[in-house]
Amino acid sequence: MELNGMYVGPSQKAKCKGQRPEVPESGPSPQLFAPNPLCLVHVHGWDGNFYENRFIDYAAAECGRLGIGFISGNNRGHDYIADILRSRTSQKSKGKSQKAKLTGRLDYVQVGGMYEKLADSVADIRAWIEFAFARGAGRIILQGHSHGAIKVANYLVTTRDSRVCGLILLSPSDDIGLARKQLGERFSWVLSRAREMTNKGSGRKLLPEKDSPYPVSAATFFDCHNKDSIAGMFNISRTDRRQFPELAAVRVPVMLAVGTVDEAFVDRPHKYVDDIRACMVNCPSFTGAVIEGAPHNYLGRERELAVVLRRWLRNRAAGVKSSRIPGRA
Repeated sequence: MELNGMYVGPSQKAKCKGQRPEVPESGPSPQLFAPNPLCLVHVHGWDGNFYENRFIDYAAAECGRLGIGFISGNNRGHDYIADILRSRTSQKSKGKSQKAKLTGRLDYVQVGGMYEKLADSVADIRAWIEFAFARGAGRIILQGHSHGAIKVANYLVTTRDSRVCGLILLSPSDDIGLARKQLGERFSWVLSRAREMTNKGSGRKLLPEKDSPYPVSAATFFDCHNKDSIAGMFNISRTDRRQFPELAAVRVPVMLAVGTVDEAFVDRPHKYVDDIRACMVNCPSFTGAVIEGAPHNYLGRERELAVVLRRWLRNRAAGVKSSRIPGRA
């Protein structure tokens, strides 16, 4: 499956005369550091994409100032609906090497946020990590926004990828808690209806607007909101769960930021951060930040988020450079 994104290398600079960066420089004049083995891989939220949120530009700029590579890449859940180019491949052995050969068939598969399943994002994130390593990265920091925070945390605890040395969670969403709050007593009925439609082969049919404020198929709604869903790891409002083993399994440094306006969780911002911190009992270091006045997409508060990212990334860059132990600062 062909996924689009952008890569910013640690030593790339604009060379056109008179060209000025669109993202204002924060702090003192930036200094180019020696290339760092780190690369930050950003994963967008539900129905999002690799370029839409403005804070992505600020994050890329901060990485550039620290000599850290930056990737923002789509996963198959990008935008509400997406036709993604797919190539059929087969593995054929030639001597000692294995090479993928096209069978000659190219087509499009219709996915996007309306039809995605959370578990599929593991392959997508792994592909971007491999992309980063092909360009010289030695360690990876995974950054996820909203639904993307669920995906990067799930990737880490599912794969235990030793190349990942840090986790940035930007406004991780409590989808189950929000749905319960929005639907009230109808939540259980809608969930049961979505399960029934999926079991009968009608999972790609969209739920009516009264059951979901966003366009979503029955199968995707059930995948995201059932009691065993991957999304439950941030159901910190404890409407469905009391234990959070996924968060306890995180063993790399974590930076978590949330806003205070129209956020995608049920609890108060400070309590939400504190509750997640309490669940990450094996996390070697945890940095939490509540950005006053910031909405879920940080629009208008990108500078404040950039300051938090810069401080945390500077420490991680220094830690990785001096460390010989995978995943430890």
